[in-house]
Order: sequence, then C-alpha cells, then structure tokens
Amino acid sequence: MHRVTLIGLVLGLGLGAGCGGSSKSSAPAPSCSGSTPVALTVQNYLSWCAVSVAGDAATTNATQTVCVADGAVPLTATAESGFELGPAPWHLTDGDHGSGDPGSVTGSGQSAVSATTITVSGSTACAWVCCPFTNGTGCPTSNQCAVAPTPSPY
Repeated sequence: MHRVTLIGLVLGLGLGAGCGGSSKSSAPAPSCSGSTPVALTVQNYLSWCAVSVAGDAATTNATQTVCVADGAVPLTATAESGFELGPAPWHLTDGDHGSGDPGSVTGSGQSAVSATTITVSGSTACAWVCCPFTNGTGCPTSNQCAVAPTPSPY
C-alpha cells in the first residue's frame, strides 16, 4: 500500500509540510489514487499522543495525512510522558457515538495503547485524538478536524 505522510496545517486544499517540528517548507496535498484513493488526516491535539495510522510507525506529529484504501483503517495511540489516554481519546472514529471513543485499550499506565478504526471512503476523511494531562484535563471539546491544528509547543 502506497502511503504518504505529511505534517503541517490543513488549510483548504493545501497542506504545509516539513521534516521536523520547525520546518516552514510547504508541499502540496498528497495525490491519493489507485488502490489508496482516500487522504486520511489524523489530528493529534498538541502532539500529546504517539499515533500510528494504518500500521505506520507511531509519531507525535500534530497532523498526519496518509493515503489509504476505502474501508476500515486501524489507528493506535499511546500517551506521551505527562499525559494519559483518558476515557475516550478518539473522535470521529467508528466507536465515537458523540462523546469520543475509548478504543480497545491494552496495557496500563504509560505503556497503555488505545486501538480503534475509522471507516473511510471517497477522497478525504479526518479523525482526531487527544491524550489529556494525568489529571484528565486539557483536551478540547470542539471538533479538531473542523479547525486548523494548533502548532505543537515542542
């Protein structure tokens, strides 16, 4: 499966991308076609989680856009140090019925992993995840796929 991963801000049809947190270079949105026609964007609120999309290596990038096939796409998240998975870190995924999706959690504490899926079709799709502070606070309630992502403080 051909996958393209970009980091940056989703702005209309374009994506700002870079090979590190401080790069200002830009690249066009991925051209997804053939067996991977859907551009799936996963927003990682303030980079508080390590997120894997479609089996790719987990990253703390604030935004990942990956070309995927129509159907169920696996997603996983692990909280970064100082954060936790929380009761329902995923949003706009198959298990989100309005108040978030806990996913299927394995492990405990800092090594806990939440796995879920998003079923995609068409040309674009979006999901978002937030790993709150260890006291359970810090995550937004607004749809992060409807706003430009907040730059990572790191």
